[in-house]
Amino acid sequence: MKKILPLILMTCLIFGGSVEAKKFQPPIPTAEFEQMDFMQLYATYSWEPLPKTEFYMVQVVKIEAARDKIVRELFNTESFCSVYDWSPLIEAGEYYWQVRVVDKNHKPLSDWSEKKFFTVTAPVKFAVFGDSISHGGANYIPAGQLSCQWETYCNVPIKNLARSGDTTQQMLDRFDSDVLPFKPQVLIIMAGVNDIRLGMSAEDVIKNLEAIRDKCLANQMTPIFCTITSMNPEIMNRRGIPLTDGDWREAREKINIWIMSTPYFIDVAEKLTDEFGYLRAELTPDGLHPALRGKKIMGEIIGGYLKGIREIG
Repeated sequence: MKKILPLILMTCLIFGGSVEAKKFQPPIPTAEFEQMDFMQLYATYSWEPLPKTEFYMVQVVKIEAARDKIVRELFNTESFCSVYDWSPLIEAGEYYWQVRVVDKNHKPLSDWSEKKFFTVTAPVKFAVFGDSISHGGANYIPAGQLSCQWETYCNVPIKNLARSGDTTQQMLDRFDSDVLPFKPQVLIIMAGVNDIRLGMSAEDVIKNLEAIRDKCLANQMTPIFCTITSMNPEIMNRRGIPLTDGDWREAREKINIWIMSTPYFIDVAEKLTDEFGYLRAELTPDGLHPALRGKKIMGEIIGGYLKGIREIG
């Protein structure tokens, strides 16, 4: 026993004080930031979950000449395979992220995964400002994967400044901090579905959209509004997604009429809507978010529009 103890102590020193550090293989990252035209402002880091694991730690590092700097340490709380970063990546530069298995006390149970590199770029020409429909993700596909972002299917590079769950008021509140650092010449604005879902009046939504428009114009940005996509209440009810009682369809129609009266707008909603005025069931897993086929339709419509007006801004 006396001979074994020194070996155990030496093992602890080698592996950072934890005999458990090599218990699992490093996770395999699945987020595809390196394939995107621009890094998401609000990143969703994802990986392949390992059997018999529950907790993971994501580390985000900024590459600097003197010494790399850790800028994020995130722990999954709602998913076994992803974590949403609610802090925006504002500072331009080169970064990498990595993930490892930990226990409930954040003690490491695996080595770090391979480093996955990405770049935060500023300024940009085109950006989108919106909620989860623009942020990405659907049907359990994390937003950091290409297949469920409409930007993937758009043939014009677009910086993603969207944030899941946002109302138009929340977007207005974060405009200065989240949009201005990137100085887009053209800002695509896709917002309002969360407002009407929660019972906000059309007049209040339009007031917020007007304020966002005014901020764009004051900062030499061209605002392009997208029509609000519809919803499918039957599917939303099955999935437990809240929908306030009230005539949300009337509110949506009023807002879309205002949007289509602006100098620059894109009607993304029409091809996603069925004959009854609802979001087409075959395009949505939850009644609120267009998924793979819906995102492709949106991306192609927006890309086609932007190619035709590249001279603006």
